[in-house]
Amino acid sequence: MTPRPLPAANDLSVASRSLPTGLRRTNFRRLADRGFGDQHNSYAHSMSWFRGQLYVGTTRNMFQLVHLAPDQSTDSFHLWPVPVPPGLDATRLEQNCQIWRATPPDGRFEMTFESPRVDSQDGAHRVWRDFGYRSMVVCQTASDASEALYVSAMSSSKAPGALILRSVDGVDFQPVTEPGMGDRGISSYRALVGFKGRLFAAPAGSGRMWSNAVATVVLECRDPLSRRWIPVTEPGFGDPTSAGVFELAVFDGHLYAGVSNPFTGIQVWKTDAEGNPPYRWTQVLTGGAGRGKLNQAVMSMFPFKGALYVGTGIRRGGYDREFKTGPAAGELIRIDAEDRWELIVGQERRTPRGDVQPVSGLGPGFDNPFNGYIWCMAEYDGCLYVGTYDSSIFLWWIDPGRVPRGAHTRMRLIGPQKIVEREAGFDLWRSPDGVRWFEVSRDGFGNPYNYGVRTLLGSKSGLIVGTANPFGPEVAVRTATGWTYAPNPRGGLEIWMGRPDFAEESSGDGPSGGAVNVHYDRAMYEHPLLRSGEYLSFSRFSNYGFWQEETPSQKEACENLMERLLGFLPERRGSILDVACGQGATSRYLSRFFGAPNVTGINISAKQIETCRDTAPGCAFLLMDATSLDFEDESFDHVVCVEAAFHFRTRARFLREAFRVLKPGGRLVLTDMLFTRAAESRSPVLDPRNHVGGPGAYRDLLLRAGFEEAQVVDATDECFLRCNDHFIRYALMKFLDDELEPAGFSAVMANRLAILLSVRSYLLAVARKPWIPGDRGPMTMTERPTRGAHRPPWLEDLMKRDRKKEEEQHGRMGRSAKAHWLLASVTKKQSQLHRELSLLLEKEAEAHDALDQWDRRSAPVTPAADRTAPGAEDPAAAAAAGGSADVKSAGVARLEARAHRDLALRADARTLWHKTVTALLLRRSVPGGARVHPPAAPGATDDGHE
Repeated sequence: MTPRPLPAANDLSVASRSLPTGLRRTNFRRLADRGFGDQHNSYAHSMSWFRGQLYVGTTRNMFQLVHLAPDQSTDSFHLWPVPVPPGLDATRLEQNCQIWRATPPDGRFEMTFESPRVDSQDGAHRVWRDFGYRSMVVCQTASDASEALYVSAMSSSKAPGALILRSVDGVDFQPVTEPGMGDRGISSYRALVGFKGRLFAAPAGSGRMWSNAVATVVLECRDPLSRRWIPVTEPGFGDPTSAGVFELAVFDGHLYAGVSNPFTGIQVWKTDAEGNPPYRWTQVLTGGAGRGKLNQAVMSMFPFKGALYVGTGIRRGGYDREFKTGPAAGELIRIDAEDRWELIVGQERRTPRGDVQPVSGLGPGFDNPFNGYIWCMAEYDGCLYVGTYDSSIFLWWIDPGRVPRGAHTRMRLIGPQKIVEREAGFDLWRSPDGVRWFEVSRDGFGNPYNYGVRTLLGSKSGLIVGTANPFGPEVAVRTATGWTYAPNPRGGLEIWMGRPDFAEESSGDGPSGGAVNVHYDRAMYEHPLLRSGEYLSFSRFSNYGFWQEETPSQKEACENLMERLLGFLPERRGSILDVACGQGATSRYLSRFFGAPNVTGINISAKQIETCRDTAPGCAFLLMDATSLDFEDESFDHVVCVEAAFHFRTRARFLREAFRVLKPGGRLVLTDMLFTRAAESRSPVLDPRNHVGGPGAYRDLLLRAGFEEAQVVDATDECFLRCNDHFIRYALMKFLDDELEPAGFSAVMANRLAILLSVRSYLLAVARKPWIPGDRGPMTMTERPTRGAHRPPWLEDLMKRDRKKEEEQHGRMGRSAKAHWLLASVTKKQSQLHRELSLLLEKEAEAHDALDQWDRRSAPVTPAADRTAPGAEDPAAAAAAGGSADVKSAGVARLEARAHRDLALRADARTLWHKTVTALLLRRSVPGGARVHPPAAPGATDDGHE
């Protein structure tokens, strides 16, 4: 019950060199989709290996069933996500759940069992006996000559009650309980496990309330064929507010029970199941592990490497309106054999026993507020895998005006569509030690309708993933005339298998930067001023650079920046990783000092990687995500990252990965940019979770990742502002020389204005990975004698400044902030003018087309001899002559219209240029954030000047 670290949990400075790397997204292959061809199969609710085959139990029409339950509200939806026929009840709903089996990876799934029909409780209807198979376990009890497969079922309110089934051949499944074990109100069993040759089950449900507990009790059966089940706990473990045993697990010779409590939070109990029942139970954890009712329920439990991992959640997707709990994401807690617990993934908090922080550094839901459940866990090949339930898909159908105030603030700030694009689909994470976590998938394996990993099963054959996907065969869509239902080919459960030997199936399975890739590929290869390479002197650099008074060009500024970054490294030797290497210019520069064989560059753009190989021959370039590096621990002496970390999902994950792959004593050197909250919430290439308040907060971020000797310097003026000054002048020159069209110049200026109003700071940072005590690494002999942070000479000059001048500049910050808002307002009006201008140009084009067509129809066709005959008085010829004059007048009118259009475009471009220059001048009047740190006013925030 003590929240203190386990012995090997917090030692982030000691990296195990033998940790397994685990599966990546590319190692997974889909075995089945669309509910095995029947999209009414919503959940892969249970899985087990039995007699060399994989068995999967399904639950059908989950969302139609949820709509029928009286405790579920549909008031917030524009339209229920799936169609529910009028008058539908449990007697008419297709609830014929099924059990399927296959021999992966090559065997095809076949249905081996389907729920039969039985008489309803009142005898008035024929109903499906089971609508879902919730749990599976292979166990050998006193009834079994060999191992048998046991399956717990869920039943509807009309059916006689829930059953537990037994099969010895995987085909014939017979009940080993009475319906509801004599209580027909029991409609489900949440958990079913085998322990010491006995079966243990946790009943749940009461009538339609199949998701709730009818009693907080654990039942035991020594001989299933006798159908004799007895309670082995006191009701509610002595707590009348307990709301059911949600999970059972076996660990360290004990049976563990995870108890839900909507008032005080989860409890965890254990017993050795010896003696006569009810057994003696010991409380291991209570009070929601210090989080109270936000840890309302135990959603999963799994033993891994000497500890029991507990996943939490709030029922109904992370937001329980009945008990006014949430919305909040789930946490991951682990318990050792000595009953000590620690927070792995979750919310920092102060408890009566002390402060609690997540040892992984990840917040609730793995930093995803929509991960309402830590839903399942499994071990495979030395790694722990965790799957979540992600509720963000529902934002497609929720009416924001009906959402209670304060619930999901991000939805109101960012907008449902962007959240769904970023978050929809379950998360799957892996860890070799329970502390370092790596993303496997954050998008439901590419299907946003896969909103949960419902089952995970590890074996020698591979890791099996069963999804929850109730959005079939039709789903609600919004059309021009309103909401309606349309076929959904991506609905229905899916089964995936992961193995190291599975090759990448398609290029889409690799690292994908989405909007970031598109943004930078266009900037580097299609930008009207950058695509030729002239601005950067054909160097293929792609950063702001470090500008001094005498710096003549962008190329020299970029080289200056690299020289200053390398100045943070006292020894330019060893191996170095170039993260987000762009088109390879930074790697080429690094190869001058480290040698090309010692330079490795990574990027998420395949197009840029190809360019890199041409730019820096001899260096190694790999397609890889910076937040999920494929390298072994302690692989590099240095890591460098230039102007990219603000795009990563998230920056904190990248820092932890950089720490992992660095050798002890190695340094991380990077440049980074901090943005306003408004920009982070609206831009498709930024992530609100990356928000950092300022240089001081950035330094704290480095320290939390495990680094030491962290230095962060604000170089906004030397890098960001001076580069913009140079670029705006260059663009104006091209515009005045007619090398850049007015429309293109306007687009460039509008983009530059948006950047100037969005970027708060440009930072240079360096931090070192601590030495392992007693370990003389490869750099020990050349390490400087002093243990303090290495500070290059240029940094000493940069830090010298006139404090009085800074204070005078700081007095203008408030006025500059107001000017920023004024510019933003004017820019909004300017965009409206753009739209109006584009409409006028479209109308003009239509008029020109009409005149051209009139010209072709009205052109005179008089023979040449007739036209030259003197004194011709033919009326038709006269009319033709008049028509020719009209055509000439129309041509003059077109030329005048085109001139007016060009003047308008040029005026519009000049207006945008003036506004951009004004914004630049205003930014130049604001001091750098790191060089001036005034005391914050009471209640002020670090980004109050936004």
